[in-house]
Amino acid sequence: MKFNILIDSCFWIALYDQGDQQAQKAEKIAEDISNENLIIPFPTLYEFVNSRLSRRDTKIQFEQLLGRPNIKLLSDEEYKESALENFFIKSRYGHSDVSLVDEVLKLIISDINIKIDYIVTFDQGLINSSIARGIKNLS
Repeated sequence: MKFNILIDSCFWIALYDQGDQQAQKAEKIAEDISNENLIIPFPTLYEFVNSRLSRRDTKIQFEQLLGRPNIKLLSDEEYKESALENFFIKSRYGHSDVSLVDEVLKLIISDINIKIDYIVTFDQGLINSSIARGIKNLS
């Protein structure tokens, strides 16, 4: 049985940016999860493709990965308005490390209608949210 694994953009950044301190860890994780069902929320693609991948020669490799049958691209339509509201609420109370992408991911994590067995992230806030739902971290 394949596991359903939610992927955060920091994983892609580490995997495709060899200068990243998490690069070796990301490469090992990539090998371990290559045949699992990967859930990739669109906001993580916006963050990664725009800021990192667009300047790399590995675009074709990433495009091929996204085309594999075990990849599920997850729309943020259901989560984006609440995430934006949460972002501004937290910002008003001095949470300076808040990102809109993370707020979307937290809502996805809390959605019991989405089966998630594991998460791949290096973000402690997302790890904490995942633990609360019983989702294990692979990072």
